[in-house]
Amino acid sequence: MVIDMSDTSDRLLYAAINLIAEKGYKAVSTKEIAKEASVSEMTLFRHFGTKQGILEAAIDRFYYSTSMKELFEKNIVWDLEKDLFMISESYHKLMKKNQKVILIAFKEGNSIDGLYNQINKHPRQLKELLIEYFLEMKQQRKIKYEGNVEGLAMAYLYMLYGEFVSRNFVEGHQITSIDGDEFIFSAVQLFVNALKEKDNNFSAV
Repeated sequence: MVIDMSDTSDRLLYAAINLIAEKGYKAVSTKEIAKEASVSEMTLFRHFGTKQGILEAAIDRFYYSTSMKELFEKNIVWDLEKDLFMISESYHKLMKKNQKVILIAFKEGNSIDGLYNQINKHPRQLKELLIEYFLEMKQQRKIKYEGNVEGLAMAYLYMLYGEFVSRNFVEGHQITSIDGDEFIFSAVQLFVNALKEKDNNFSAV
């Protein structure tokens, strides 16, 4: 998502994410955020009300749910391998771009009331998009899967998320030497080989 630094709201949100990720939620004041964004504190209050209000708005602005929803609406071609590659690569690019939001979640999740729910609505929405995708692929008889489709969506989401976290946030404990592209290739091939209909003779569940 493009940040418009000529827009007052965007400048405030960008400043809030950067400062909170660097110093912690409690250590950053609304006055400091406003100063970083080159506006008055009153302007911040007028736009977002409170410090928690600006953090919640920043998470919604800079996390990935809107981008992923647009991707599913516009870029899906109903080819399992192509779609999973596209979803996985886009997910990793967005997560990399929004590392500061994720860092705030790790650092502040237990100290800010409602923060986990605010952040978790993004993976929940992605899970629902994946469920809808896999159900439609079953309906089109392009995959064969007899289990709970929510479990399938969760397995794919956790695989992507787990690899991203271990690579970017677990210092000294990275469990693989392969790069992100190699991981995505392996993950996609695993799911394609497990789900791809090969004989067109199964009964849809």
